[in-house]
Amino acid sequence: MSRALVSRVSSLAAACALATACASTPAPPGTVSDPWERVNRPVFAFNLKVDDYVLRPVAKGWTVITFEQLRDAIARFEENLRFPSRFVSNVGQAKPVGAASEVGRFVVNSTIGLAGFFDPATRFGIPRSDEDIGQMFGRWGIPPGPFWVIPLLGPSDPRDAVGMACDAVLNPLGWFVPFWGSLANGGVNIVNARARADKQIENARRSALDYYVFVRDAYIQMRDNAVRDSAPPTSGTGYDLYDTGATDLGVYDLPEEPKQEPKKNAPP
Repeated sequence: MSRALVSRVSSLAAACALATACASTPAPPGTVSDPWERVNRPVFAFNLKVDDYVLRPVAKGWTVITFEQLRDAIARFEENLRFPSRFVSNVGQAKPVGAASEVGRFVVNSTIGLAGFFDPATRFGIPRSDEDIGQMFGRWGIPPGPFWVIPLLGPSDPRDAVGMACDAVLNPLGWFVPFWGSLANGGVNIVNARARADKQIENARRSALDYYVFVRDAYIQMRDNAVRDSAPPTSGTGYDLYDTGATDLGVYDLPEEPKQEPKKNAPP
């Protein structure tokens, strides 16, 4: 990772740490703490405009020039790159089994799986341990602070924003690739993730009465479940919306709208 990127990440981490220190008494687990809503909503609206006029059209074009298997392989490659973050988080939470599993997955997928583009580790029965630095902070008892919509980066909170900065520093691609290479890889990852989740995002935006509230509540509940190692609801309420570490846009995974079955006695 270049010095310029490290500086930007460090600045974000410092700002988030200050915000955490200034946060009011945290709400009980799973409840909504959104005292910054008056600022969050305009930023959220700005992010949606960027998605409408930039990210979504580019993702549509990416879908046209690629095929599904390639997009899935790119997502697996990016997931493999997040190994150091998951490993450190498992160690920091005293989860030796999870840490060992992550080492095994990384070795197998980086070699037999061709740098992670394929996932033989899953076929070999090596489970994936979804952890990140923000979750580790939560297990240490650090409160999340208020819900925070970050320009371009999306929903977060002060604790997870600091964790996201640490996740970025731990990404091995930044250790060996120049800044522009890392930036290009990040851009491809964002576009690829947005393309893979286009239908789910559109379904969520159509069905939610207040999309800001939907995203806020889904994010808070998902992160609370992640920290407490509890399973998210499976009723299609959208808690998988940010399920890949909350560090990128490859996290939209809502169920598609069910197909309407024709009524048997309906007139022709």
